[in-house]
Amino acid sequence: MPGAGGWCFPIDPQVSAADCPALWRPEIAPGTVVLTHPPHGHATKGRFEPERLGLILADQSDQDGRHLVINDPGGRLRLWLAEPEIEIDPVIILIPDSNYALRRAVADRLARRLHGAVGGRVPTAFRPTEFQRMRLTFLLHLLGLLATGLSTRELADAAVYPELGLHGSDWRGANERRQVQRLRDEAIHLSESGYLDLLRGRKPPPGATFPAP
Repeated sequence: MPGAGGWCFPIDPQVSAADCPALWRPEIAPGTVVLTHPPHGHATKGRFEPERLGLILADQSDQDGRHLVINDPGGRLRLWLAEPEIEIDPVIILIPDSNYALRRAVADRLARRLHGAVGGRVPTAFRPTEFQRMRLTFLLHLLGLLATGLSTRELADAAVYPELGLHGSDWRGANERRQVQRLRDEAIHLSESGYLDLLRGRKPPPGATFPAP
């Protein structure tokens, strides 16, 4: 508890991201579509009712706008409304940056949904392979072990090479030691800033094989 020396988390760390999805600003995550009021004189056809797109999983408004995460069979729709109270058909803003192609693919998917059609699946850039999912899960497992204060060798014994049993000079000169160090560094990088690459549709590298946790 905060009053007893504990850390106050903005989100309960025990809550699953599946039940409480994170909200990302569009400049950070190109998978978030920007919507705003249409320009003056632009003909509109009806009301904008985001709940008609699907089950709203997250809805938060602040001084910067309104953030929405909506469930969809092809993958979640992430919207950022520049003005929280948009009641007429909005327009989509596309930022012409290095992620433009990905932003356009996501925007096209939303546009199909706004017209009552099937949006289709999220772009492949946001769909890691089964191996990549396993690797990311394993790296998260390593982060949990690192948080308990394990050394590199203890990390190897606990998760990476539990049957190896190398110690002393054999361990210090082993290729397995360098592999554990690489996995440790990759896990730390993922927690510090590497997750931003995932948000931008950049899949993790194939890497070396690794044991399941």
